Amino acid sequence: MRDRLAVDATCPAAPTPGERIVLDGLRCWAASRMHGEPPIVAARRVIAWRTSERVAALFVAWMQAVEEGRRRPIHIHCRRCGGASTDEQRLILAMGVAAIDMELGETLLAPLLIDPATVMALARALNAALSVSGLPLPARLCGGPVLHEAAKVTLH
Repeated sequence: MRDRLAVDATCPAAPTPGERIVLDGLRCWAASRMHGEPPIVAARRVIAWRTSERVAALFVAWMQAVEEGRRRPIHIHCRRCGGASTDEQRLILAMGVAAIDMELGETLLAPLLIDPATVMALARALNAALSVSGLPLPARLCGGPVLHEAAKVTLH
């Protein structure tokens, strides 16, 4: 089955390399949490290896803001899952639209976060840093997140 972050049938289905890196970072963070390990070192290593130390530092700050402001546990699939959970999609889509529409990004994150403004500010900076690395996240404006079966891993 093809790996998808598509928001509907009219959008390009394949995730971009930047989206793939963010998704890998999310899953690395969650896996570290599930194993009782601090996620910062592992996530920084995964992100920096493929981008830069600046991108890695921004990713860590973004994830810390997500964790601190969450309304409930964020559902993250395991690394072997083909599709992205609705929460993963919301986080990645919001980061993609951060460059052009902060309000839309905040709306996407409202079900996950108490105050999505800080997370969106960091998402904009992270997407800009990814762009400098040649890996920008696109603004997928053609629909909302795709619903998937229940997530297999939960970020606590």
